[in-house]
Amino acid sequence: MEYLIYARKFRPQTFEEIVGQETITTTLKNAIRQERVPQSFLFSGPRGVGKTSTARILAKALNCKEGPTEKPCGKCISCKEIEQGNSMDVLEVDGASNRGIEEIRTLRENVKFKPSAGRYKIYIIDEVHSLTGDAFNALLKTLEEPPAHVKFIFATTESHKVPLTILSRCQRLQFKRISVLEAVGKLEEIARKEKLKCEKNALFMIAKATEGALRDAESLLDQLASFSEGKIKEEDVLTLLGLAPEEMYVSVLAAIREKKGDEIFGLVKKLYEEGADLAQFAKGLFEVFRHLLVLKTASKAEVLIEASAEMIVKLRKLTVDFQQGELLLALSILQNLQIQLRRPVASPKLLLEAALLKLVYMDGLKSVEDLIQYASSGQKSASAIPAVEKKTQKSVEAAREAGTPSYNATKATALPKVVAQAEVSLRSHAVGASSEEGLTLNDVERVWPQVIELVKAKRMSLSLYLAEAEPAEVEGSVIVLGLPSEFRFHKETLEKELNKQVIEEAFAQALNKKVRVQCVVTEREGTIQDMGGDRTPTKDEDVPDIVSKALEIFDGSKVIRKD
Repeated sequence: MEYLIYARKFRPQTFEEIVGQETITTTLKNAIRQERVPQSFLFSGPRGVGKTSTARILAKALNCKEGPTEKPCGKCISCKEIEQGNSMDVLEVDGASNRGIEEIRTLRENVKFKPSAGRYKIYIIDEVHSLTGDAFNALLKTLEEPPAHVKFIFATTESHKVPLTILSRCQRLQFKRISVLEAVGKLEEIARKEKLKCEKNALFMIAKATEGALRDAESLLDQLASFSEGKIKEEDVLTLLGLAPEEMYVSVLAAIREKKGDEIFGLVKKLYEEGADLAQFAKGLFEVFRHLLVLKTASKAEVLIEASAEMIVKLRKLTVDFQQGELLLALSILQNLQIQLRRPVASPKLLLEAALLKLVYMDGLKSVEDLIQYASSGQKSASAIPAVEKKTQKSVEAAREAGTPSYNATKATALPKVVAQAEVSLRSHAVGASSEEGLTLNDVERVWPQVIELVKAKRMSLSLYLAEAEPAEVEGSVIVLGLPSEFRFHKETLEKELNKQVIEEAFAQALNKKVRVQCVVTEREGTIQDMGGDRTPTKDEDVPDIVSKALEIFDGSKVIRKD
């Protein structure tokens, strides 16, 4: 007999077997019982959560010999043909490969014919969002007034791409992600039927790694059944997915708390040599610090954390070693690490080591509130301000006496903005928090993903260039976008008049105010230099010592210099 993968072998055949979609199954069963089944459905939701399986079960319920019934028998010819996928009355169409207007015209012609054996002719169109605009338009009339013997079931992972004219003609059912506990229960059932021996934590890690996609979890279990010898262990899952064990995260937290930088290097080296995915490790560490923050702030934290019971106990003991501000700063550092790993300027190993060392020494940083309080009170106690801050004051006074135009006293005082809630951002403080018109850099960063999508809708190629930039500065109604030096060609493309107009219109739509856009090239040494040939200042010229010191400590921070 031909081998069937677990995802097909254990595909649900009744509404009761569908995992984690109780609201939807209840709605469909009640509609069948009350004879209120609409002409068309739209099943939307993430991949691997049961949309197509539910569509097939609904088709069986409508065409079953005993039906329409909420409990199809599974024994009649109609039910068996639908299960096997060869029913003449239930037609499954792949929207991605049948997306043109000609295919939809053929469908419109075929809906006129009555079903050959069943009660209804049912069309299941998967990935319906892939249809072209003309194909959707051709489908409208048929969808609005289909023959009484026809039912449409659309499935999609991107419902926002389906036109509103289609959405308004369908009964929409939103599928949710499968929780870890529900997925573990299903995996245990499969393991029991297949007589597989599995460690409890191994199944938990499988369910967690697939992020709510039950089909992916079943496929991974199938793969591990072939990979392991006799018993699926936690080590097998870690090896197959390139993940780090929980003990590694606990060791890193201990090294951070005890300020053991040498241990950090040793742990990263071990991960690297064992072939672990460093990006996955960084993602897992980000999640661990999130768990610590939840445990420290939420009353019922266990409900909000997807981790093993043993890991939760270990993390709860470690919460006393971290303040909330430190945890927020750690999350900011690790968030930036994720960005750096996606577009690395150095090896992932070096980037991870640098980020972890920042975490080791983060409790020595002073919050901006303390610096402001000190400046306003005028204290001169040596113990009240660290040596680096005294050096800052001298740099400010020297710059003022020399008449240096690059930094005024207010900006220079603000340069060592080290907050307990966010990573050092010399760039944002150098340009100021807000513009004269009330537009801030935070406002621009908040709508930045939306701006890219708006540009993408108008000009796909332009959005690819724009995605390599990032908001760097706001002055009045001018938004400055920074690009790394290796993307100088992107800058020339973005600055073309027609392209700049598209970008400015996207910003205007997102911010609800008219703005202008300027592009600059960022330099790794810590400056942003325009393409016009402006000279980059050296450390010995007119950059204060505190700036150079900060750039040495926080590699990758940026200073925007305005002459």
